[in-house]
Amino acid sequence: MHKMLRKILRVAAHYDPDYYDMRQDGNEHWFARLYLERIRQHAEAAGIRPPARVLEAGCQAGRLVIPLAQQGFEVTGVDTSSFGLRRARQHAKAAGVRAAFVQGDIRSVLRTPPSPLFDVVICAEVVYLSPHYRQILEALARATRPGGLLFVSHRPKFYYLLEALRQYDMDTAAQVASLSEGRFRDSAYYNWQTEEELRQLYASLGLRWRAVHPIDRFAWLGGLDPSAMTEEQRGRWLQMELQAEEPAALCGRYALVVAERPKDTTA
Repeated sequence: MHKMLRKILRVAAHYDPDYYDMRQDGNEHWFARLYLERIRQHAEAAGIRPPARVLEAGCQAGRLVIPLAQQGFEVTGVDTSSFGLRRARQHAKAAGVRAAFVQGDIRSVLRTPPSPLFDVVICAEVVYLSPHYRQILEALARATRPGGLLFVSHRPKFYYLLEALRQYDMDTAAQVASLSEGRFRDSAYYNWQTEEELRQLYASLGLRWRAVHPIDRFAWLGGLDPSAMTEEQRGRWLQMELQAEEPAALCGRYALVVAERPKDTTA
């Protein structure tokens, strides 16, 4: 009955009480700022500016798509959820911006490279949930133009190690330390990597490593709630997150890898 009611509410009222809308979540707004600032920094350094073409794979309700469209980029969002995309379209309309939205699995949507290719491709908080993460990365790389940039967030091994140790679960911590994917405690499949494993993965795809940045280091480690901070506190917290030293990049909730598709390859 609950599932049927959800379907009726989704279709008739565009509402689902169980749907997590990241665009509307106060904390996610601030975490999005971390992604957006890193994207801005690297895109500007590479000479990529609006109205460059941007693709976000796994765009959910538009947390990153909409602010990028507001900056003047030509943005396309892809997601498997038709309900999530309806929410994204509503948010885009409310924000007064235009963006294209495509429903489907990114591997299917990008089975054939788009034409023209994208200047920037983003995939945030998606690949760590899929056992097909390598194929997803291959599809994202194919969609990036030579000289373009790929931004992908991964779960670092450190994250799951610490989460297991916080529960005094030494067996799971040992499993995380020895593997790079699998079940975590009683949950479904996840994958996690060290920096060296990520560097090898991106090199195997013919991509040039540019950087890796922590996304949510201090809030996660310190149990902080950005939405409960004052404006001045949030500003200082954001600066500390953005100024985190590179050796600590994989000591956060996510690790954002920045890679370039070389101009001299068709990979």
